[in-house]
Amino acid sequence: MRRLILIISSILLSHQVLGQPVVATSIKPLQLIAVAITADVSDVTLVLEGNEDPHHPSLRPSQRRTMSDADIFIWIGPALETGLERVVSGLNAEVITAMNLDGLHLMTIDDRPDPHLWLDTGNALVLATRLAEILVEKDPDNGLQYKKNLAEFTADLQMTEAAIREHQNRNPMPGFVVYHNGYQYFEHQFGLTHSASFTSNEEIAPGIRQILGIKTIMLEEAIHCVIVNPSVNTRNLDNQLEQAEPFFVVIDVLGRDIPYGRRGYQELMETVEQDFASCQ
Repeated sequence: MRRLILIISSILLSHQVLGQPVVATSIKPLQLIAVAITADVSDVTLVLEGNEDPHHPSLRPSQRRTMSDADIFIWIGPALETGLERVVSGLNAEVITAMNLDGLHLMTIDDRPDPHLWLDTGNALVLATRLAEILVEKDPDNGLQYKKNLAEFTADLQMTEAAIREHQNRNPMPGFVVYHNGYQYFEHQFGLTHSASFTSNEEIAPGIRQILGIKTIMLEEAIHCVIVNPSVNTRNLDNQLEQAEPFFVVIDVLGRDIPYGRRGYQELMETVEQDFASCQ
């Protein structure tokens, strides 16, 4: 019995020494920001993977465990992950609600907060800074590493932003329209402006009057590029636009195909910029 107690005590002590705070996030962009801060210390787990809709998630038991096992849980807030609100309220974790952080640049759609805040690199830095502060407090043994990671993330972010601006300056965007007005953080930061949006709510399909109105705009301004999110039925939209002869550029702001890694967020922003540039 004494030997068993010693073994258990040893395991618990080892866990206390080696165990770092468990960080989990609701969506991929937040995971990519968080892993830049936890790099070389711990991994960041993700709740909503693949093509799961953050607006109406149907959580499996394993996903609920991921959330309940977290010491720090990061989500955008009920404006995006509506179905997570009740679960989040019952967590024992320290919850970071990104939309509530001080220092954010927040935009609105139809007088409602636009939750796609990660498409602004300044907002990503605000979140990363807050996460680093919490991790240093909870895990001081790795405090220097978290601070180092934040400094590297900041420097890399500045270079990424500068590279995107330079590319945009060298390759001015032609006119374009968007299916859903969910890219405005990126557009505002890098000086882009869409001519029209089919819908301000991606869960509500545009009516025929809205589509015909945008068709007229596209014809008058000689616009051929339509930016859509991955769930849009472009064949159906193409048929509705008829002679407008659009070509569609799919931009996944959730970064589902971006590899997990400490530069993942920068790669997401670079990919979004490259996708915009393909409107040329």
